[in-house]
Amino acid sequence: MKQITVDESFSKERLNKYLSRLLPNASMGFIYKMLRKKNIVLNGKKASGNELLDAGDEIKIFFSDETYEKFSKKGSPVIHNALPVRVIYEDKDIIAVHKPAGLLSQSDRAGGDCVNARILSYLAKKNELPSDFTPSIVNRLDRNTSGLVLAGKTYQGVRTLTEEIRTRKVVKTYKCICVGRFEEHKTVTAYLKEIPGNQVEIYDNEVAGSRRIITEFIPETQLNGYTLLTVILHTGRKHQIRAQLAAINHPVAGDAKYGRGKGTMYLHAYSVDIPEIGTITDPLPDDFTRFINAHL
Repeated sequence: MKQITVDESFSKERLNKYLSRLLPNASMGFIYKMLRKKNIVLNGKKASGNELLDAGDEIKIFFSDETYEKFSKKGSPVIHNALPVRVIYEDKDIIAVHKPAGLLSQSDRAGGDCVNARILSYLAKKNELPSDFTPSIVNRLDRNTSGLVLAGKTYQGVRTLTEEIRTRKVVKTYKCICVGRFEEHKTVTAYLKEIPGNQVEIYDNEVAGSRRIITEFIPETQLNGYTLLTVILHTGRKHQIRAQLAAINHPVAGDAKYGRGKGTMYLHAYSVDIPEIGTITDPLPDDFTRFINAHL
């Protein structure tokens, strides 16, 4: 028998979700069966799985040690020889790191190199990987976009960041170099629809399957044939900045998907404003500076 006392960081999480995290190799059907048979109980009583947990709640799991280990054992997510990650901000619950252009935020195959794997390796080397939770990133950047990626080191960190991003309390600011002379500070409202081929389309008016997007563009520096922009996301949708700029005839320089570029794409997740923390900034990478100096 295993007895687990719920930590405060898991307060208000549903029991079924907590159990699926605790027993990653067990199906949800199996977990519900164990609840029905009272092989798993909450505070000494039969539970349905839909209960919201409170700090101090006790979960008892009446499995043999071998069975518990079989269902709870996790494959190691850590690439111990992963390349170093550049940490920009860190506290007990969250971490903000720099993602270089060309690196995936999360792996598209088991064990592949990505920002998430590098964060896990970094925390493992510091002996800071929790036993009951796998840290994970909460925002993704396109492969060829550089800049800030946020991750929760703890369940509380992931939950807080995810909720603050969902409710738009986290303000995301990007820097990009767009094609042409962009002169007016403006906020554009449009509608974005995902289409086959890992692309999106932009519409002025709502169409079936579309979602509203709001993007603020602030011209910073006029270059020879280009403009350095600050972009503030008031919504966060797939390819939002790239597709919106292309739709108004100012595609991101180097964007092969929505423009006619190749090589480096000049889009950088520059800063985030997080309640209770403030502004975290990832300075422009060297390739931006070289491009700007070459086109002044």
